[in-house]
Amino acid sequence: MTNQDIAYQQTLLREVETIPSEYFPNLLQLIRIFRETVLLSSAFHDKNEKEQKRYPLRGIPFTYIDPTEPVALDDWEVLQ
Repeated sequence: MTNQDIAYQQTLLREVETIPSEYFPNLLQLIRIFRETVLLSSAFHDKNEKEQKRYPLRGIPFTYIDPTEPVALDDWEVLQ
């Protein structure tokens, strides 16, 4: 642990000591929800990074200039 981590931990413990004990169940629930949220957010972020690497063009807007225009007409032997 770094000095900054220890300072945060001590500050957190001082804050908890000022809370009346009847609120401990609520505080514990808040801490658990916070932890789950942070872990889920981290997992979601990792998943998004993997998808962005897999599909680098996803989310980039594009425009169809003539969407009903036939394509590759020269490739059809029947038409020649």
